Amino acid sequence: MKPENLVKILNREVIEGNLELYKNLLDTTDEANDPVWAGILPIYINLSKEERDVFIKFLRIVEINTLSHVLGILDGSTYSDEIEESFILTTENSNDKINEDLQNLFLELTEEE
Repeated sequence: MKPENLVKILNREVIEGNLELYKNLLDTTDEANDPVWAGILPIYINLSKEERDVFIKFLRIVEINTLSHVLGILDGSTYSDEIEESFILTTENSNDKINEDLQNLFLELTEEE
């Protein structure tokens, strides 16, 4: 698998897929048992259409930043005091290293959208 393909899949499945799920849940749920959902639903319901769009765009930014940070850790470009070894990401059919530039490829992809 090429790194470019991986970041496209991650963007589609993690970012776009989750955003669609969250938007659908927020638009169709009237009540929730989970305290976080129970707290956000009345706020979301009382937002105007424009405010809801801005809220979803904010969620997108949070998701992009989170996935970018994880990819940076896998690439070795984002450091954590508790991770002292480098990661080597391969597939079962190839020993070619995938992770070296995943974070940059992902951020380039999201900037194009």
